Amino acid sequence: MADDKKEKDELQEKVEVAQQEDSEQQEEQQINETEQLKEQLARCMADMQNMKRRAEEDKMRFVKFANAELLKAILPVVDNFDRACQQVPENLKEDGWATGVIKTHDELMKALEKMGVARIATVGEKLDPTKHEAVLQGEGEQDVITEEFEPGYSYNGETLKAAKVKVGNGS
Repeated sequence: MADDKKEKDELQEKVEVAQQEDSEQQEEQQINETEQLKEQLARCMADMQNMKRRAEEDKMRFVKFANAELLKAILPVVDNFDRACQQVPENLKEDGWATGVIKTHDELMKALEKMGVARIATVGEKLDPTKHEAVLQGEGEQDVITEEFEPGYSYNGETLKAAKVKVGNGS
């Protein structure tokens, strides 16, 4: 009977040790699973932030593209408006109607400038094929613009319409 009790106690002790080891393994497994879930959550959060950033960039690109297309359609009208204002006869320069047209032109140019539209510099500048279209060559320093035939415009630093210019041929 003493042996039976001893065996029973030893068996009970082994069961308790096994249960404790099993409990420790379960706890370790839960800690590992928790760490994995934390890592997955961090990746998901980073992915979501990247997706939001990309969506915002896409939206801005779309707005910029839409604005550029609208501006390209308007620029020929702006050029004609410029020509009309430059051709006002001397006897009409003081006329109220002509003055109003010129002021309207100036307001339009200010509004375009505020939107990021700028005239491309030409006369005296070195020819830049991304900004200028050389339509004639003449006397003057090689590849330096001597005359502007039609203005060019940029929108937020990108060329919308190349300026049509005359460049020097080096003679």
